[in-house]
Amino acid sequence: MENLKKSIDFAITSYCQAKCRSCIRTNKDTGEAEDWLTPRHQPYDLFEKYTAEIDKSTVSFVKFCGQTGDPMMHPQISNFVDHAFNFADDVQINTNGGLRSTDWYQEMAERYGKKLTITFGIDGIDAETNWKYRENVNFERAMENMKTYANSGGRTVWHFLVFDWNWHQIPNASLMSKEIGVDKIEFKLNTATYGLLNPKKNERVNELICRYNT
Repeated sequence: MENLKKSIDFAITSYCQAKCRSCIRTNKDTGEAEDWLTPRHQPYDLFEKYTAEIDKSTVSFVKFCGQTGDPMMHPQISNFVDHAFNFADDVQINTNGGLRSTDWYQEMAERYGKKLTITFGIDGIDAETNWKYRENVNFERAMENMKTYANSGGRTVWHFLVFDWNWHQIPNASLMSKEIGVDKIEFKLNTATYGLLNPKKNERVNELICRYNT
């Protein structure tokens, strides 16, 4: 029987500028990093060393996401992406979008096109709404980075977590995604206690999610 390909998710940093209250790295009361967390970046040379022998034929895709940090915080993220393409044809990054400049996103889109997927976690169509969960993230920068990456030819996914305070924005977010030119918008219902949807709205919101997910 043919061997199944594997996907690999690398957590390359535990640094993040955001203070998302449901994130495991965040103290729910203060919004600061938990005391047990020691922010650190994974050394690039070790990543290069330990992935050098990976057979590309066994890998479906590589993702840079992680649980305690945003990969865009790593000062050598470009090197990680470049090297990942040595053992994968499909590379993905998950980010809150508010890090790095439009020049960086344009350069990466022009270098890799649709082979590099960047998923932007933006949970609102305005700064006030997005800040309710993505606290400390520059909304305007995040939207501009997403727009730049999409318009420069990179594969762009907008990941929109649905909370009790933003569910009504689903239709407008879908419209914005088309105007920006993202390849896909994903609405996903938040299941954490913080911002949990009122159960009375579940049916209506699930209908919206099914209708507007692309």
